[in-house]
Amino acid sequence: MRAVVERIRTDGRVLPGGFLRVDGFLNHRIDPGFVGLAGDALSRAFADARPTCVLTAEAAGNVIAYETARQLGAAALYAKKGATATMARALVCRLRSPTKGDEVDLCVSADYLCAGERVLVVDDFLHRGTTSAALGDMVLQAGAELVGFGFVVEKRPSGGREALARFRVPVLSLAVIVAMDADTGEIVFAG
Repeated sequence: MRAVVERIRTDGRVLPGGFLRVDGFLNHRIDPGFVGLAGDALSRAFADARPTCVLTAEAAGNVIAYETARQLGAAALYAKKGATATMARALVCRLRSPTKGDEVDLCVSADYLCAGERVLVVDDFLHRGTTSAALGDMVLQAGAELVGFGFVVEKRPSGGREALARFRVPVLSLAVIVAMDADTGEIVFAG
């Protein structure tokens, strides 16, 4: 989607260590217009899959997942970092945080993610695919049907798409980055 690519090109900042800073409009300070455009593109792309639930991981993906779910007329659900005292029948997946490096438990109540749901996993970034693969595994553990993965930004050289291939469902990214240079600030997009 051209508008997503242009916004990243204009306002995104490449940081050392392979990080892309988009927190001024996507995942810290939120630009509702941008999120609306991205949610519209993801919801249109997956409308034929008829998702009943859009799942993400706390917290950066919450806004884009909510907007995608709203436009699809589906429920929005996020995996919490750690089970709460009120969470019944927790489905748990432990993984290493791609941004913080420590281990974290992602938890979703089996009361809200259950057999019969058609689940679309949505997040702001596809990097190594670790978090999204954990969410995909939770969907399968719950006996629900995984219908696809949708992302605003994909960092293609990181191998996330390949990590999700085992699920054999569509993977869509609105902006695909093939190279970034922290010294020059250059971002190269696919196609």
